[in-house]
Amino acid sequence: MAIAIDMRKPAISVTLPPLHRAQAEIVASPARFKVISCGRRFGKTRLAVLVSIAEMLQGGSVMWVAPSFDKAMIGWRLIEEITRQMPFCSIHRAERRITASNGGWLGAYSADSEGGLRGEGASLVVVDEAAYVRDFDEIWKQELRPALTDRKGRAMFISTPRGFNHFYDLFIQERSAPGEWQSWQYPTSANPYMDEAEIEAARKELPDLYFRQEYLGEFVQLAGAMFRREYFQIVDSYPEFVAQARHWDLAASTGTKSDYSCGVRVGLGTDGNAYILDCVRGRWEWPALVRIIAQTALADGLGVVQSVETTGTQKGMLDLLLAEPSLAAIPFRGIRPVTDKITRANGWLARAEQGGIKLLRGEWNSAWLDEICAFPESEHDDQVDATSGAFATIGQSRSVFVWYGDEDTND
Repeated sequence: MAIAIDMRKPAISVTLPPLHRAQAEIVASPARFKVISCGRRFGKTRLAVLVSIAEMLQGGSVMWVAPSFDKAMIGWRLIEEITRQMPFCSIHRAERRITASNGGWLGAYSADSEGGLRGEGASLVVVDEAAYVRDFDEIWKQELRPALTDRKGRAMFISTPRGFNHFYDLFIQERSAPGEWQSWQYPTSANPYMDEAEIEAARKELPDLYFRQEYLGEFVQLAGAMFRREYFQIVDSYPEFVAQARHWDLAASTGTKSDYSCGVRVGLGTDGNAYILDCVRGRWEWPALVRIIAQTALADGLGVVQSVETTGTQKGMLDLLLAEPSLAAIPFRGIRPVTDKITRANGWLARAEQGGIKLLRGEWNSAWLDEICAFPESEHDDQVDATSGAFATIGQSRSVFVWYGDEDTND
């Protein structure tokens, strides 16, 4: 199957390189949002490049987005190679942008450039290696999805899986919005140009889970041996609580792009289960962080103990909060970790394994689960530490932490 385009401005007939059967099936679908999970060398980048060029040649505006500039250049090189043969296309290498004589354009962008995806509207957004885009939910909701609004544009997400992260959430979107969203899962072998003997050789050489992810396009849990998603049930209600606590894990250097500050609230229910009630998380400069903690503590109320570690700069935060007149009635405590992060998390692992930890449904659930289930190999561990601290504060893991404050909290 080839993609044929009738460019009416000017009247030129263009035929792009052919697609193999699996690629053609994806192109033929009328779904607005397409999610393609496939093995390496399936041809996902070539497929998306051809769809993008076809959109541009029909007067469309296309944003090609990758996790980094290096990754964006993989798609860009193929885009440039194909459009270089089209005299009615102009290539602007410095801007990584192609423009067609009928007004269509295609630009390559990096998702790690803060705010760099804002501005122009688009008729098509392609996210390459979508499973590897950091802060994807924020980028999609605040930058890419709004770019499609005025033109009711389409989106294509292509990637090899990376555990059960945000890409898996996209993959299952078709369950709640069939017709508008559609997903495909293809192995490397679906590409008829791949050598089957080479694939079989890789199967024998690689661990099973790696082969299933990299060659079969399956969602598997490679990282993290502690927590599993099936341990945590998401619920819409909760019982009375006998105790509640929120622990704040503060960025080692506030204001940096790499570190998050996070506050997780845990409640111990009268039914014997523990409930993760919410997670406040973000990258804030120090004055804004003080304000966020104060506002959250006041909203939580007197029944929720707030805790902060008493190490390094976090001790200064605790002193500020204790000195704030508006927070005089709020119970703040300082705690000092005496063991490593894994040992702290072990303090609530057994309860999780027994199904004794529930998550109150909220937008934070996916990001929390992604990090918890990848720990200790996750990129960030602020949500893990905040959860461990909340359990310690509420009294479920006192062997993990030593309290600062009233002496009777150590019994």
